[in-house]
Amino acid sequence: MKKSLILRDKKVIDNLFATGKSVSNDLILLKFLNSTDNKFLFAVSSSKFKRAVDRNRIKRLMKESTRNLLNDISGRTIAIVYRGISVPDFKSMDLSIKELMKRIK
Repeated sequence: MKKSLILRDKKVIDNLFATGKSVSNDLILLKFLNSTDNKFLFAVSSSKFKRAVDRNRIKRLMKESTRNLLNDISGRTIAIVYRGISVPDFKSMDLSIKELMKRIK
């Protein structure tokens, strides 16, 4: 995923979590706001996953799943938060992100 698509602005992140709409399933919580450009935030709890290797693996899986859907999303700021308790495989991550992206269209 391009660095220009990653959300880093603290004010926008606070606004997203304060006023954004949310959709979730058993693995993923997806918060979104309408905006002028596409920005993404990927988060994994460090209290559930102590090892940085596991957190980074989950973030890479989430980024790869959203890369396939970039053309379908326009004008949204999206935070994807992993809520599972174990490191998932790519198929389950991809299916749950696709399901949630269909819901917010």
